[in-house]
Amino acid sequence: MDPDQSRDDHDSVRTIDYHAVFGALSSAKLVLSPDLVVLDANDAFLDSVGRPGNAVLGRHVLDAFPVPPTTAPEASVTEPPVVESLRRVARTGRPEVMGPHRYDLRDEASGGWQERWWITTHVPVLDAAGRVTHLVERVEDVTDIVAAQPVDAGDGHPQALDGLPEVVEHAMAVSSTLERFSAAFQRERAAAIELQESILTAPPRVPGLTLAVRYRPAAREVRVGGDWYDAFTTPDGATVVVVGDATGHDIRAAAHMGQLRGTLRSVAYAHDASPGGALDLTDRTALGLGLDGTATVLVARIGAAADDGTRSVTWSSAGHPPPVVRRADGTAALLAGRTGALLGLGFGAPRPEHDATLHPGDVLLLYTDGLVERRDVPLRASLDDLVAVVGALPGRTADELLEAALDALVPAGAEDDVAILAVRVDRPGDG
Repeated sequence: MDPDQSRDDHDSVRTIDYHAVFGALSSAKLVLSPDLVVLDANDAFLDSVGRPGNAVLGRHVLDAFPVPPTTAPEASVTEPPVVESLRRVARTGRPEVMGPHRYDLRDEASGGWQERWWITTHVPVLDAAGRVTHLVERVEDVTDIVAAQPVDAGDGHPQALDGLPEVVEHAMAVSSTLERFSAAFQRERAAAIELQESILTAPPRVPGLTLAVRYRPAAREVRVGGDWYDAFTTPDGATVVVVGDATGHDIRAAAHMGQLRGTLRSVAYAHDASPGGALDLTDRTALGLGLDGTATVLVARIGAAADDGTRSVTWSSAGHPPPVVRRADGTAALLAGRTGALLGLGFGAPRPEHDATLHPGDVLLLYTDGLVERRDVPLRASLDDLVAVVGALPGRTADELLEAALDALVPAGAEDDVAILAVRVDRPGDG
């Protein structure tokens, strides 16, 4: 083959106009944002609903297609079922199929309503992190088909579907396949959570310190597996605390997390290594053993109490968000310092270490990015919000502080898993 021709063919693949392809598809499709604003509609969709693009694009789906009287929600329901399905798919990341359902369209000329029946398929588009970025709705107009079917006067739905043509049977088969896929997905998610929770052991009891931990799975079902916390004491009496986030959001990520957690715990204990040294040893060990994958990790080593009750803290980060210190007087701040490379990249450069001091009544807070990362919010702003929230919480125990922080920052459930760990330096007489 002529190399120039091969290169031209490759370039033509890379320069496909996917918008033109979308517009030319024969099946009617609509693209929406997760908050149900119409972003695009192909010609087949616009022909199916009899609307021009400027009457649909850029509008909320309920503004573009007002709720007809035939499908007006009951008093206990806020939206019609098809919109509820779209919101559910945006929330869970799982596709859905709706069988024949009625959703009439307004006749712009007469102001009346046209009876229309549809089969709709709602499919999420996910980014590399598993977040829903778009929704694709495929619609099939089955008005003529349903009109010929006997109707149950009780609920307005077709009473018998056995005479429906192939398009309806196909949709039912797709729905069944999606249900089986969903069941398998739920089994994998449950296995990942069970594996993760079995690995995340309770923190040790350390005289003079109170340790508290929490792990909260993602509210969205597409994300699970990689977050962890750990705490243990070393032979010289120091307390080591760790939070980490292995790349991925499935049962393989949970397994990789378990391997990294065990490796880091082993090398840090056996070598009595400093935080940066422990991360470097873990990196070399994991790469040498072929433990593929990357992770962000933060390790902090808390020393024994001095005569005045203060404790030194040395910490090091492998690409992880910085820790927060809440002082005994209620002020809070990030511990600033350069981060090192993620685990698993094999760069070989030593990771920087940083020092701080904890006084009696201070709390050190470590967390994974699910606590702070938000769609369309810069990480710096999210970290500032975290500091403000932690500083505004009333004086509490370590456990209560974690619960209050989770309630304040992820009240409706996190988009990502969250592992969070708090270490409080006890005052004399505490406990």
